[in-house]
Amino acid sequence: MNVDSARRVVAEPLTSEGFAAFGEVVEHAGEQRRRHLSLPFAHAAPACRPAMWVSRVEAAIAWPCPVVLLERHPYSSQTFIPLDGASYLVAVAPDGERGEPDLSRLRAFIASGSQGVCYRAGVWHQGLSVLRAPAQFAVAMTLADEGDDEFLKVAASVDIVPPGFDR
Repeated sequence: MNVDSARRVVAEPLTSEGFAAFGEVVEHAGEQRRRHLSLPFAHAAPACRPAMWVSRVEAAIAWPCPVVLLERHPYSSQTFIPLDGASYLVAVAPDGERGEPDLSRLRAFIASGSQGVCYRAGVWHQGLSVLRAPAQFAVAMTLADEGDDEFLKVAASVDIVPPGFDR
């Protein structure tokens, strides 16, 4: 992880290897015609209702991008696929000792407009954060209709910056 003394996390390009602890990168890989993904429909009880929708993001982020709110979905994976080629920021954090996000291990990735992401169930992540707007994403997950989302306002000061950011 790239965190400097000012609590800045430097975003890195999104790769399957770098993101593996948090989920899957939705993109083709290898020589086969199809690449099957294992996570997009992964869920646990009580999630049982598949859902898919399109989200529109009206505003692009500014650098540095503060981490203000993180969310997770305890029963289901959640998949985002860009529909219009917009690049976006992916910020994720593993669980800390008490189930809260461990901000000291927060990672940030810049996804190209041809990459989707599928977060594992329970992974803390920042909401959709696009580099240009407006942008649209197909979103899929399995819902329980109660307790599907957990949100946490981030008390610590953490900013995400792109590689080479000097301010």
